[in-house]
Formats: sequence, structure tokens, C-alpha cells
Amino acid sequence: MDTLEVRNERDGLIVFLRKVSPGEGFEFHYIHSVDRTPVTGYFLITSGKKIKPVETRFESYGAGLPSTEKDVTFEGGKIKVKTDALEMEYFSFFVSPITHQAMIFKGERLEFSSFKEGEVMIIRVKSYPLFREVIFRHGSR
Repeated sequence: MDTLEVRNERDGLIVFLRKVSPGEGFEFHYIHSVDRTPVTGYFLITSGKKIKPVETRFESYGAGLPSTEKDVTFEGGKIKVKTDALEMEYFSFFVSPITHQAMIFKGERLEFSSFKEGEVMIIRVKSYPLFREVIFRHGSR
């Protein structure tokens, strides 16, 4: 069974584990550390069990954000940039109280502010044997 897994790199603690299928996606929200404006990244799960960045939305261009030279639209005061980025084995980031990172999957929000500053979190698609399905039915965290 394929799952969307969020793990703390330092101690390997799994903090989020949900069944996932190709075509489903998640959002990653944070506050840009320089501009102090909200940024949302949209990611899809591929049939190859990888993560594909598909779009980023933000209010103003800042360091580290996608180039606004191609495939850009404006909607509701936000810049929307479609991406043709390659699929990734995993998505990782450093926890920061300044940027207030959060992930949303199927309406469920996971805030990372309770983790120690500087911790590395890893989001990936991982396969687990079917006998572990009982854990998922009970909403394991």
C-alpha cells in the first residue's frame, strides 16, 4: 500500500502517514522569510511513487520562488506559476518558526511549528505491506 509519509530526519519519527494514490496531491504552505508573504506549493503524487511540483502561488516575487517568465497567471491577487519541474523522490525542508510551514493533504492540516527549529522534515511516498492497513484505518500519527 502506498502512503504519504512525513518523517523527522534526525530521529526517524513518522509524524504523518496516510494512504495515497497516483494523481492525489498535497499543498505546502509557508511564509516567505524575506518578503513575509504567504507562499503555497502544489504537488502531485505520480504513478512512479514520486512527488511532482506542479504550481506555486505567491503575492510578490522573492528570492527562491519560481521564475515568473513563463506560464504565469494572476488570480485573486496571487501570482500563479505552473512548473515543469522534474519528479522528486522526496521533498525536504528545515523547520523554522519564522516561516510557519504547514502541509495539507485531503483537508487535513499538519503544522510544523511544534518541531524544533532547524529540524529537517522529509515528505515522501513509501510502500508498506498490506498487513499495516489497520494502522491507517485508525488514523495513526
